Amino acid sequence: MSALGRNDGQGEASRPHRFLGRGWQWAVRSKVRSRRGITLDVSGPARPSGGRARWVFALVLFLAITAVAVAEYGTGRGLIPIAWLAVGPLLGSLVLSVRITAVLAGWSVLLGLGFMAGAPRELGGLASHLGVMVLLAGFAVANAVLRTVAQRRLSQVRAVARVAQSALLREVPARVTAGRLASRYVSAAAEARVGGDLLEVIPDETRPRWLIGDTRGKGLPAVRLASVAMTSFRDACAQPGLSLPEIARVVDRSVTRAAGDEDFVTAVFAEFDPRGWLQLVICGHPPPLRLTAEGGLQPLTPRSYATPLGLHPDVQPSTFTVSAGDRLVFFTDGLLEARDRAGRFFRLEDCLDTLRQPDLQTAVDGLLSRLLAHTGGKLDDDVALLLLEATSPPAWPEDDSPVAWRPPVPGLPAQRRRSMHDADRTVPGIPAGDPGCRIGY
Repeated sequence: MSALGRNDGQGEASRPHRFLGRGWQWAVRSKVRSRRGITLDVSGPARPSGGRARWVFALVLFLAITAVAVAEYGTGRGLIPIAWLAVGPLLGSLVLSVRITAVLAGWSVLLGLGFMAGAPRELGGLASHLGVMVLLAGFAVANAVLRTVAQRRLSQVRAVARVAQSALLREVPARVTAGRLASRYVSAAAEARVGGDLLEVIPDETRPRWLIGDTRGKGLPAVRLASVAMTSFRDACAQPGLSLPEIARVVDRSVTRAAGDEDFVTAVFAEFDPRGWLQLVICGHPPPLRLTAEGGLQPLTPRSYATPLGLHPDVQPSTFTVSAGDRLVFFTDGLLEARDRAGRFFRLEDCLDTLRQPDLQTAVDGLLSRLLAHTGGKLDDDVALLLLEATSPPAWPEDDSPVAWRPPVPGLPAQRRRSMHDADRTVPGIPAGDPGCRIGY
């Protein structure tokens, strides 16, 4: 999000207002783009530059009108009708303020009156052209007024959208227990700034949880369904004793009640244990990727996939080991489905150097920059990114070491669970030494 200000001040007297405006913009950008939360941004057409560009454009139009009038007066009538002098104010009304457009229109009318004073014999013909020019100049001023009113209304709508976005997407902490986080949310709608992607982090002290997903469709129905899913996830995480699969089932019931006949939500539920375990519940969403210090990107493939939320998924959790220094990339399909002009998809494998940046937020911003460069600065779908880096776990008692701990198996006695966790369980077809091959129950 960006705060657009006006720099239409004149001379030294306007500089304090200009500095105050720029300071206000800087404060808003700093708050929104802080490293402590979701960074909201938009993809879409480029907006007009600041007041300097508008002043330059106004000066060019003023000089062009004057040059045409001087040429017409010096060579006599016959080059162009004087009504064409109103073209300058008409062009200015598209981007300039009402005051500047009115100045250009008044200057054109004064030049037309000068022609009438210099050619009294042709007063009748010049009067008709002057009348047309006055009408066009008045239309230019009216157009500037209407455009300014429409822009103010659009700014109010964007302000409401920003408030709605901040209510839907809460602040993502920069740190959780045994992990660091960085996030980015980009809406493909330049005007609304509200998308249908989900991104919610619950920074629990023992086991942080988060949800990332994507709703079917776009617009306000998708935003409504996304808000239902995230609100249900927050409420479920606030209930003590619920496991991650149970939380996923609670969110699925809420989405099913709120969704239409053809609506659904793809989602990844994650629970990170500081002792080196990551539990995932994947419902029709692309699995996250793990970037190790030595290797490349590896997908955390679950043992079974479930249908999206709202379609009665068979929730099955999967557990993976995570070592200190590993980075996990969670994303929505807007990242994988982004194409360039030749139709080539965006490849995360080509961004390993960016993902390995020491600063997590720099890595996420760099990945987004490369994505926009790949698509030519325009996105067709919303993009949500979450980057987690596992850090050293806190100290634990000796009788509860990370090696002995595994996620609890519902319905089994504690002694039986301990013996099962101590067994060496591997996935068929994957070497036992692979740190990501162990599957939870």
